[in-house]
Amino acid sequence: MSIKILKFITGPLETNTYLVVKNNKALIIDPSSNCEELLNNIKNNNIDVKSIILTHGHFDHILGIPEIEESYPNIDVWVNPAEKPLISNPSYNGSNMLGLNFCYDKPTKDLMEGTQKIDEFYFDVLFMPGHSPGGIAIVFKEDSKVFCFSGDSLFAGSIGRYDFPGSDGRLLIDNIKTKLLTLPDDTIVYPGHGGRTTIAREKKMNLFLI
Repeated sequence: MSIKILKFITGPLETNTYLVVKNNKALIIDPSSNCEELLNNIKNNNIDVKSIILTHGHFDHILGIPEIEESYPNIDVWVNPAEKPLISNPSYNGSNMLGLNFCYDKPTKDLMEGTQKIDEFYFDVLFMPGHSPGGIAIVFKEDSKVFCFSGDSLFAGSIGRYDFPGSDGRLLIDNIKTKLLTLPDDTIVYPGHGGRTTIAREKKMNLFLI
């Protein structure tokens, strides 16, 4: 059975939260707050979900973890180790700017660069520091198609901000060019905000990368 990708717009900054489903098992990517629609979809379709993947640790990509844990208390949270200072500190993850003072300090599992397997899913993790110290992109290859969840590194026509603590604009652009733009042109890119795009389109149209 092929992978099915569902997008839910969540939280105060309209974060794209993704549900990646295969053989009735699922991964949740970057849950922000107000996850009711996501959780209802999981429940109504009897989907088995055991893992959350974080592309990075800014608050708008982690706010929904406690909501999900209410229904799935044993769910695993996967993140690159370099992002742990962000998820555990409101000053680093930015939630203090909205007066939320949110942190996540429960144990997490380390998501390292390279090929990974979680439940039914095999995928490649690309280490993408620049927007944040330990940002990643996640690449699935399924039925000759390639899908990339780029977090806040690459957007349709834009790139992630690099004016946060721990950001590095030159490093971000270098990682995009060497790790994302080298993916097949027809790779579908699912970013952390906004609409999806393709690698071919970003090569031609993204003024930050030309």
